[in-house]
Amino acid sequence: MAKDVLRFFFDYGAGGCLWAGDTATRDRLDIGPVDAVAFDCEGRVSKPACVELSELAQSLRDQLDFEHSCYLNPLYPPDPSLWTQALCESFNTNVDRLLAILRHEIGKDYEILDEQIRYVEDPQLDDYLAVNPGLTRLNEVKVRTVR
Repeated sequence: MAKDVLRFFFDYGAGGCLWAGDTATRDRLDIGPVDAVAFDCEGRVSKPACVELSELAQSLRDQLDFEHSCYLNPLYPPDPSLWTQALCESFNTNVDRLLAILRHEIGKDYEILDEQIRYVEDPQLDDYLAVNPGLTRLNEVKVRTVR
């Protein structure tokens, strides 16, 4: 029997990183991030995650989802990201770590396609900061304290 296919990538504010990768998987698991829990307006679970992950995988996924939401320029998203190369490398390393964990945990049931872009410092960042003196490079993302 063929494995279901999942696409691995972060999308701004989606709350998950796994998406149905083919029609058969989408028909079985539905749309949206299949590893995320959906809540109603009162904070009750309206749709549980279709793909269960360990606490370790969920925690790392949530951290990376938050960090990913901070990658875009806060003033004007099409402008260069403020992330330094060191921050890009840290994010990319943790992305690779999460992907390895997911393949270990659920890889026997799913083919996981890596579609997450690996970030590099924007080559225009120095010029951008020179004309925007109120902004600085980001060397770290302050992780939220509320989950």
